[in-house]
Amino acid sequence: MTTPTTTTAKPKSKLIQPPFDPLATTPATNLTSPLPPDVDADILVIGGKDVRHILYTAYAEVGGEDIHGYGHGHGQQESDARKRRKIDVTMSNEDRHVVARNVLVLSLVLGLELDGSEAEENRDGGDGEGDVVMEDETGAKEAADKEKLARIWDIYYTRFLPDPETRNLLALQAEKLCQASKTMEDWEQGPYGGTIHFVDQKSLDAVRSVWEQYAEAARSALGTEKVEELQSALAEGMRLSPDEQRQKWALGSSAAPLTVLLKDKIRTYVQVAWEFDQNIANTKMVFPNPTFAAGLLSEPDSESKSGSESPNRHRRLAYPSNGVLGYHLALTKAPLTELSPLRMDKDGDDSDDGSDEDPDGDLTALGVAKHQFTQWSLAFWELAAAKQKRLTIRFAVDGWFPLCQSLLHPPAKKQFDIIDTTDLSSSSPPPSVTLGSMFWSPYAAGVPDPPGPLGLLVAAKRLLKDRASSTLVMDDREGVSLVVGDANGDGNMDSNNSRVAQAEASIFANNTTGAFILGLAPVEYWSNASVRATVDECLLAASSLYDEDFEQLQGLDQDKAAAAAAAAARVKKLEEQGLQISNRLFRKHSRWLTPGQQHGGKWRKPPVVNVDAKELAEAAWRVYQYMVIDQIEGQRVVHEGQELVKIPWGEGLWQTFSDFFGVVGGQFETDREEFRRVIMEKIGGNSVQDALLRKVLEEEVSESTPATEAKTDGCPVFTASFDVTSGTLKTITGHLDFVAEEDKQLLADKTVTISLRQSSPWTIDVVLGAGTLVKPLVFPTPVLKEGSKTRIARKSGYIEVIAPAILNPRASVPASVLDEYIFPTVLQAADSSSETSQLIPTPLNVPTVNLDSLPILSISDTSRLSFLGPLASSMYSPRELRERQAAFEKGLPESCWDSARLNLKESLHTMINIAAGLQVGQSGLFALCPVSGSGSSSSSSDGRHILILVSAIRLDCSAQSGGGIVIDAAVLPLTHSLLEKKKNNKNTNDDDEDLQSFLVLLRTLDCVDLSVTDAELALWKSILPSFAERCRTWSHSPSSCEYATTGQIPLSLKKGDPVLCTCGTGHFPPNYLSLPLWESAAAPHATRVAISAPYCSPVVEKVVFDPVLARKIAERGLDEALRKKEERCRSCGKGEEELVEERKAKGGETAGKTAEVLRKCARCLKVKYCSAECQRRDWKTHRTECVESEEHHR
Repeated sequence: MTTPTTTTAKPKSKLIQPPFDPLATTPATNLTSPLPPDVDADILVIGGKDVRHILYTAYAEVGGEDIHGYGHGHGQQESDARKRRKIDVTMSNEDRHVVARNVLVLSLVLGLELDGSEAEENRDGGDGEGDVVMEDETGAKEAADKEKLARIWDIYYTRFLPDPETRNLLALQAEKLCQASKTMEDWEQGPYGGTIHFVDQKSLDAVRSVWEQYAEAARSALGTEKVEELQSALAEGMRLSPDEQRQKWALGSSAAPLTVLLKDKIRTYVQVAWEFDQNIANTKMVFPNPTFAAGLLSEPDSESKSGSESPNRHRRLAYPSNGVLGYHLALTKAPLTELSPLRMDKDGDDSDDGSDEDPDGDLTALGVAKHQFTQWSLAFWELAAAKQKRLTIRFAVDGWFPLCQSLLHPPAKKQFDIIDTTDLSSSSPPPSVTLGSMFWSPYAAGVPDPPGPLGLLVAAKRLLKDRASSTLVMDDREGVSLVVGDANGDGNMDSNNSRVAQAEASIFANNTTGAFILGLAPVEYWSNASVRATVDECLLAASSLYDEDFEQLQGLDQDKAAAAAAAAARVKKLEEQGLQISNRLFRKHSRWLTPGQQHGGKWRKPPVVNVDAKELAEAAWRVYQYMVIDQIEGQRVVHEGQELVKIPWGEGLWQTFSDFFGVVGGQFETDREEFRRVIMEKIGGNSVQDALLRKVLEEEVSESTPATEAKTDGCPVFTASFDVTSGTLKTITGHLDFVAEEDKQLLADKTVTISLRQSSPWTIDVVLGAGTLVKPLVFPTPVLKEGSKTRIARKSGYIEVIAPAILNPRASVPASVLDEYIFPTVLQAADSSSETSQLIPTPLNVPTVNLDSLPILSISDTSRLSFLGPLASSMYSPRELRERQAAFEKGLPESCWDSARLNLKESLHTMINIAAGLQVGQSGLFALCPVSGSGSSSSSSDGRHILILVSAIRLDCSAQSGGGIVIDAAVLPLTHSLLEKKKNNKNTNDDDEDLQSFLVLLRTLDCVDLSVTDAELALWKSILPSFAERCRTWSHSPSSCEYATTGQIPLSLKKGDPVLCTCGTGHFPPNYLSLPLWESAAAPHATRVAISAPYCSPVVEKVVFDPVLARKIAERGLDEALRKKEERCRSCGKGEEELVEERKAKGGETAGKTAEVLRKCARCLKVKYCSAECQRRDWKTHRTECVESEEHHR
């Protein structure tokens, strides 16, 4: 078939240099967070702009210890039993100036060790009399380090160097780096080669040329030609006004979860800093920082043979290029305890520039960022200085696509545990260049040849290690959008087949099919659960309508009628469009796993999957068309009545094409020749392309076990079926052979009934008889038992189950199947290359945290914790709120609710509010108790099955969590064996006596009993392992860990049975809880956990937002809408205005009378309810805190 030559292609856009973008606008995150805490980490950071992630990763690794001999070392020392892992980070950026800056700053931090080596030697020696001298030397070393770190901050983050000493430090370091980088061998043997490496000589040469510029400029004086050149570049690069519309969302993400309270201060600080530097640049009276200005000098045109500079004289500096935005700015206002990590004292110890506090008494963003930079840098020094060589950083000056290609082949071949692309995907291409891709591609300079997201997915599939924890962290950069909602207001796919619903259903089908054929699994997508909070994003999105009208509103101050009309128009627009939050502000961290990950036990290799070649080709082509072709302009042509594709093949697109279809063709058992033929028909046929594609498909080796081997050893074999018309996945057929003779005889017996039951989204059990034999079929993608069919061959000895694949996790039936799949934990080998390696539990959908490094919230003044209420409430989606409200209106108790997930969120919501003291009374003691009358047998007195003892509420401000809180708690399951130990053991020791005394003591304390259903209790047990694993400071026993020996996580869901393994019991910091008998009696049986709320994933459905508050924000603006604290019903959470609107709509007697919609509890006169039903429903919680008011006795 011949491809026609006429196309509708548009002219190529003019080549424009991308802006110099050296600093990111999103908060630092822990790069190792997807991995278990004692597994060595190989990490690839693509497009990394700055070193914030590296510094914070080091802090998260060693934070809580006594960093560098000083600092906030209030946490538990790292257990000697836990393996101290090694971290290897490869970081790339195609801009040599960005890489040169990053190596420079890390080498300066490493220089703390080199400069202090003599002091370290003195510290190790000496007699008793020298102790005072050594203490003085330590203090002097601390002061010198902090002074040097302040200068390093100026070199890395300020656009103008403040003093000669800082310029001299830059000059000396640049000269030192130039001297050490003449050859790769010189660098490896130099002072920094033990920690910092380069991928190749090309990268080293590229950054060395930049360091030479730094050295020359820093040694020059004001008025010289070199300095004037840099001054002009900086002045011209900052000439453009800030693009506030593009940046307004990003400027708030670093302050999460206090964005609403701090957004204006941070935005003002960033804008004022930019405009101030603009004015300084124009005066040319201050020394320009070469680390910024050199990056603005025009780069040679790569297409010019002469190497002459491009027509644009200088590059533009990306706005805002402000270093504070990479730090956790919520700490400027969050109340912290005195012993909290990262607490910055307000007495000026951390800064000598008088910038610690603003006029409102809050810490300044600059002061907090500098303090964190100091603490994180010292942790980096500590980790790099370890004798075990725990940290290795590799740098590459290269685009992401060629780098990935080089890493796939020797000599640079390497595989990774984590691939992070958040800085790459948040980069913006030049405004006038249309790429149709979210990535600025090295091949896309003016021509539509972007590898795009699909290229990255395919590269990740090949670069990630074959293990359950392997993760690709992605993000899009489109920001928050308001889109038309459907009839239900949340995009529910059951809504009358509306056009929007059909479009969204198509997107879900494409995403599901694409992930399946690539062998990648987005766990957040299937679990509809994330620890990332999005409430701040919701509030900012609602306020955008008001912000857009801000200038017009200023001119309507005197015209009240016009202002009211404008407000009404905004409210109408909001109601018509609906609010759609689409996982964009706080960085979508989708987890994509390599194939074979299973759930509820040991991780297995991928099963054999057969597929018809034509069906597979159609499905693969649809995915390629959806992710690549549809994003390229002017590629469609019509030839002889048939629509074909003419692609302007460039290196990037062709490589993506061949890699994608090569991976898909090798992923399944199929006719590869037929697969190749169908694909070649799609692109019109070309002898060269045909030969290349044939070569690719022939060279790809299937990752599946041959079907004959699988049949022999009894492993199931699967066959995938696709819809040829739409290219979407339809069904998966599981073929199960009965190999054992007794199993064959049981199957051959026609009197034995055969039934199916669904035990997990991935597993359908084949049950023979009344459970005589159970054969689990673990499918390669989530499936439904409902609608499935069976083929039973009793004589031939096999059973086949044809199960519909779940395409849309939001549809009603799949949602019920996935309801209890939230934060799964699986077993994976510590060493993927060894079949006998120790099995380690791995949480799949919660980031690991070092609890001892996270800031601790002070709950002494609840007026400063106003942000916690919305943060807790926002874990409900609009769909869940409707279900919750419908149950309330029907008067259904929680024991009759259909969703265990919704019940669990109710319990967590109560726990957060009571632990923080936001409701009447404050308590950190909670117990999960079966609902009376639910048929449960009590395993302890008072029906308490699991105790949760809260030690602290901590802030997790990293981008991985999107700004949220973590409950630092001890969990104590009251198992049968634990409670009956004393009864069955005549030689009961004192510890057992103390435990009984401790449980009796709890009855006298304010322990909150959380009533739970059987299903909710089982759900709690299923997620507790992930909460324990994500924060552990101990190692699992290779020989006695119950997880490994039983192959089950959790150990059991039955009441009274153990839930967690015993490896983690008793591992707590000193003074963890101030309870009598805690350390001697309870702690030895308890496990530390990090509890996070399961927020709905914006990938799957709309996140929660209060429609009444949305209207208030659109009408009055965010600040005015939030200024008055609205009274709310303690049970249902409805506010006064919402209740008034409801009663007006119903025409009730109290319509419009705000004072009557909420009534106080008659006993305590503190909490309020909207109805007797709400009061009755909340009594199980309120009774533990309700104290008769003194007003009754006056």
